[in-house]
Amino acid sequence: MANAPEQSVIVVGAGPTGLALACELAAAGVSCTVLERRLAPSTQSRAMGLYSRTMEVLDLRGHADALVALGRPVSRMVPARGARVDFAELDTRFPYLNVIPQSRTEQVLQQRALDLGVTIERDTEVFGLTQDGSGVTLQVRAGGGEWEESADFVVGCDGAHSVVRELAGIAFRGRTYDIAPILADVRLRKPPPDDVLIVSGGGGVVVSVPYGDGLYRVAVARRDRPWTREPVTLGELSEVLTGALGFDPGPYEPEWLARFKIHQRIADQYRIGRVLLAGDAAHLHSPLGGQGLNLGIQDAVNLGWKLAAEVQGWAPVGLLDSYEVERRPQAERILRATDRATRAATSASAGVTAVRRAVLAKALSYRRVRKVAGESISGLRNGYVGRGAGGGALGGPSVRVGQRVPDLTVPRVGASPVRLYSLMRDGRFLLLDLGEDGRRAAVTEAWGSRVSPVRVGVPVPELPGVGALLVRPDGYAAWVDGAEDADGGEERLRRALHQWCGVEGPAPVPVAVVPEAAGVRSEEPASVEQT
Repeated sequence: MANAPEQSVIVVGAGPTGLALACELAAAGVSCTVLERRLAPSTQSRAMGLYSRTMEVLDLRGHADALVALGRPVSRMVPARGARVDFAELDTRFPYLNVIPQSRTEQVLQQRALDLGVTIERDTEVFGLTQDGSGVTLQVRAGGGEWEESADFVVGCDGAHSVVRELAGIAFRGRTYDIAPILADVRLRKPPPDDVLIVSGGGGVVVSVPYGDGLYRVAVARRDRPWTREPVTLGELSEVLTGALGFDPGPYEPEWLARFKIHQRIADQYRIGRVLLAGDAAHLHSPLGGQGLNLGIQDAVNLGWKLAAEVQGWAPVGLLDSYEVERRPQAERILRATDRATRAATSASAGVTAVRRAVLAKALSYRRVRKVAGESISGLRNGYVGRGAGGGALGGPSVRVGQRVPDLTVPRVGASPVRLYSLMRDGRFLLLDLGEDGRRAAVTEAWGSRVSPVRVGVPVPELPGVGALLVRPDGYAAWVDGAEDADGGEERLRRALHQWCGVEGPAPVPVAVVPEAAGVRSEEPASVEQT
C-alpha cells in the first residue's frame, strides 16, 4: 500500500481524549488524522460523567450543548452519612455532574471531529515508531496490509495499554491494587437516592450513579474479593452489593457487567521529542470519584492549542513543554487523592470507617466547606502555576494568573453583551480591554490572527480593578493588568504577548525539534491488565 499523505499531527486512539484533541487541532487549522485499533466505537458506557470544568472547556469550542442534551444533570454527591457536596452552589453554567455514558461523549466528539475535517482510520494498528528532527513515522497495519504514516508530531491517546508510549520508550511506573472491583450498568429494585452515592464500610465501597429511566451505574469493590477472569454474574453482583450495603438492592436487567483491575501509574514523561502522551496513556488511577475521563479531556484541551502553535511555527520557546509542566501536577494530585480515598474506603477496620464518617460528616456540614469541596471535585478551583504565573489578581485575591476565567457576560463597545466563552470558539487568545481608549486592544493587531481583541470599554463587576485581561485558548488567565495602571500598559501587554504568542508579524518558519530518543522500547514495559 502506498504511503498515506503526510499529516501535521497523528493522534493514536479515538477515545474521548484523542477525539477532543483532534477537535482542538482541526479547529485551529491543523491537519489531523486519528488512528484507532477498534473497528467501531465502543458501546460500553465505561466512564459515566463530565464535571463542571470539563463541560466548560468543551463549551469553549461549542461541544457542550450536545453533551447536555444527551446527559442527565446530578447536582449532589453524597460521600458519607449526613454529608453531601452540592454542585448546584457552584458559579458556572454547569452546576452539576453531567451523567452521560462515555459512548455518547465519544459520539458527540467524533461527529464534531468529522465536521471539522479530521480523518479517522479505524481497524488500524500501530506496531512501529521512529522519529527524527523533522517528524515521526509510524508503521501501521490494517486489512492484511502494512504501510507507513508520517507526521510532524504523534500523540498517544491510546489508553492504559498505550503502544505509542511503549514504542517511544517511556516508562509507566506505579502499582496495581490488590482488589478487583465490579462495574455494572443495571436496574435496581431498591434504588438509592438520585444522587452520586458513595457508601463504604466493612472492607468494601459502593458507588452508585443514576443514569435516569431506572438505570444505574454501580461500582463495587471489596478487599476480600481477589482477581479472577470469570465473568461477572448478577448473583455475584447481588452478593457483593449486599455485603457492602447491608441490604440487597435487587439488581436486574444488566446492560453491562465487567470486572477490572485498578492501577496507580504515571508516565515518566509526557513528551519525548515529537511524541507526546495524553489521557490514560499518560496516567492511570483509581476510578473512585470519576476523574479519569475528565482529566484526559482537559489534557487534550491544554495540549491542543500549544501543539497547534508549534506546528504553525509561532509558539514561543517552552510553550509546548508547558503542557507537561501544567498537566502532570494535576494528574499527580488526582493520583494521590484517589489513592487515599480508595485505601480508606476499602479498609476493613471498623474504627477507620467510623472516624472517617464522623470527620467527613462534620466537615461537610458547613456550607462553605461543601462549596469548596464541590469546586475542587468539579475542577473549578484547579489552576496552573508555571508559565506566566505570579501576575496581578483577577477578580479578587483568590484568583490569579494561571487560573480559570469564569464565563462572564462581556459588554462590548458598539455591540451587544455576549458570553465570554462564546467569543473563544475559534481557539484564539482573547484580550479584554476594559479601558476607555482601547489602546491595549490596538496592540494586538501586530499579532494578527493569534489574538482576538475585544473592546469592553467599561469596568466589569466580576473583574474588580482589572484594566485588561489576556485569556488563553483553554480559558485560563495568561496575563492581567490593573485598571489603575494605564501608564505603560501597552508595553506590559507586548511583553505578555511575546511570552505567550511569539513574535509580532507573520508566523515564523517552523523550527526543527530535536528528539531525546526515537524508536526505543522501554526497559520496563507497562503491565496493565484491564477488561
